[in-house]
Amino acid sequence: MSNCNMIRNIIPMLLSLTLLTGCASDFVSTGPSSSSSVTSSATDSGSDAANQAIQQMNQQMAVDAANAAAQQQFNDSMAAQQLFENQHNDEFNANGLH
Repeated sequence: MSNCNMIRNIIPMLLSLTLLTGCASDFVSTGPSSSSSVTSSATDSGSDAANQAIQQMNQQMAVDAANAAAQQQFNDSMAAQQLFENQHNDEFNANGLH
């Protein structure tokens, strides 16, 4: 396999991995944008803990969704690369260049 073919095989993988990393980091938030007053009652602390758990779950779901989207983009690029290789091989074989 020539160097040109190796580069064409590696570039889609590198781009997909870059997308995977970039998309996942876009969905991670830095926390709540506004602060609420904290009281000493048990109800408020329980509510705060529940809200924090929900926020963490939402953040994890966003990261999971970003990862799934990036994985799908990677799968699509690999399928396109395989299709390109198949077409190239078909042309090569049809021209009797083997």
